[in-house]
Amino acid sequence: MKPIFKELLALTLAALSGVLVAVAFPPWNLEWIIWVAFIPVLLALLFLRSTWLTAFAQGAVFGAVFGGLTFSWRLMANAQSDWAWNVVGLAVVGGGWSIFINRFVHLPEKPANKNGKLSPILPGYGFRPEAWKASIAHLRTALLVAAAWTFLEWARGVLFPAWNLIGTVLQNNLPLLQLVSLTGGSGLSFVVVFANLIVLTTVRRIFAELGRMNWASRFDALATLGGIFAIALFGFVTLQKQPESGLKRIVLVSSGEFDPDRLIQISKAATTDPVDLFVWRAAKISGGDYGKVTALGGVVAGVPGAKQDRLGGAVVIIPGSVKNVLVMPVNENIFQPRFRLSGRSLNPFLYKDTNWMPLLNWEGSDPLLIRAALTKGVQVPMVLANPANNVGFQQMLANFRLWSVALGRPLIFSAGKGASAIVSRFGALAGHDSAAPDVFVGQIDPPNPFDTTVYGQYGDWFAIACGTIAMVLAISGRLQRAS
Repeated sequence: MKPIFKELLALTLAALSGVLVAVAFPPWNLEWIIWVAFIPVLLALLFLRSTWLTAFAQGAVFGAVFGGLTFSWRLMANAQSDWAWNVVGLAVVGGGWSIFINRFVHLPEKPANKNGKLSPILPGYGFRPEAWKASIAHLRTALLVAAAWTFLEWARGVLFPAWNLIGTVLQNNLPLLQLVSLTGGSGLSFVVVFANLIVLTTVRRIFAELGRMNWASRFDALATLGGIFAIALFGFVTLQKQPESGLKRIVLVSSGEFDPDRLIQISKAATTDPVDLFVWRAAKISGGDYGKVTALGGVVAGVPGAKQDRLGGAVVIIPGSVKNVLVMPVNENIFQPRFRLSGRSLNPFLYKDTNWMPLLNWEGSDPLLIRAALTKGVQVPMVLANPANNVGFQQMLANFRLWSVALGRPLIFSAGKGASAIVSRFGALAGHDSAAPDVFVGQIDPPNPFDTTVYGQYGDWFAIACGTIAMVLAISGRLQRAS
């Protein structure tokens, strides 16, 4: 193959991977495709080898296409700089990862068929040394590739809000999702990239070793499936845990109604059971409405702002108290390097023996702000926002759901149709549609104020460990080849 066609093919495969990864995220939500989305770019990097500069270009194209498509909603919001920073950031991650693979990752050589005949159709002897050696080499390669991606993905989150980790796609798989309570979202990203590499090597092996493979030849695939099964089993056992504290019943009204009388009517019609807290996405409440609203019980409502694309604040009305939460003007370019909302003042309130905290507009986009709230004993964070950018809020819900499970907290999220949910601290959707449109009724189980998960206690230990593992394996591999 001529070099120019080889390089064009490699870049095309890298772009294809970027598209496949992007469509696994909202608004397309093709989650299943993430298990094979990395295969085209891995095929280019491992089988169409070239210089490190070309490898960087392949990875940069992969990351840029992924970032450009996934964050295209920022262009629609006239935040071109946000879009550009995400494209550049993911291109650098992809390029660095590709250079690492080009320099340090090598698959074992294709086995030679000495007699020119097909292997027996019946299973072969399971302890053939060459087969075991190849399986172990594939597992080591997958570990190296996945660890490198996981570390670089985490490093991007040091500069930018850590949105759309590859593992975020798996947040609808509740058993696998429980892994994040130990490792954070990096653990799921590691699983996805590792599995992609093993799928690729398994297909390669089927064509390279014609006939029936023996157990040694299947060991890499079986070990990977066994590992995923063990993670799912851990998640299944975790999901069987009973709530440690009393359940709280929530009615979430995400409709476009602003009139408090109409919202009271919708809230009363939602359920006949006692309700601990009503959450209205937005309402125009005047001083004369407080008595009527208080009769419902506890109510948290967003306050419409001067601009229709954001709320101007929130009001908390509980028996005997009214609390107003104002939104200070902030730069809405939330993906600028080192941009953080964690310096914002937190506004939790205590009601029904539970510490609640409203987050407004894009405040729920910053994982550092969420972590800061939980260290202060917040048990239930909630996001209220205008649905001006529905795709953005769908992605924020997916990311917020991942963070809340990692930190062991339920959440309430209200940003209009397609981006509203009541979620338990294990990630399950705890709310269901009522008879009224855009109304959710559900129960959540707030944990004790200062209970935390392994991830909540130790932070991003897994991603840092992946970086260490990747460097140790890369250096040891180079030394072995040199000797």
